[in-house]
Amino acid sequence: MRGGHAEDLAPPTQQPGWKPGPIAGYTAAALPLLALARAVLATAVAADRAAGATWDEIAAVLDVSADTAARRYHT
Repeated sequence: MRGGHAEDLAPPTQQPGWKPGPIAGYTAAALPLLALARAVLATAVAADRAAGATWDEIAAVLDVSADTAARRYHT
């Protein structure tokens, strides 16, 4: 293997020094990232709207209806 160690590819439970965390610790750790992603997306939608994008255009990117996009992100 170039530039790495086999243990770098092992699951966390097999990594040296791994200690069990709280129940569903990986899920709990991902929640702040999800909240951040939602905030970034809402800001991006607001910026696109301010730049003249229609709800139909935004909805097409989000793969939802224009009504759903407007309901979720209308401020």
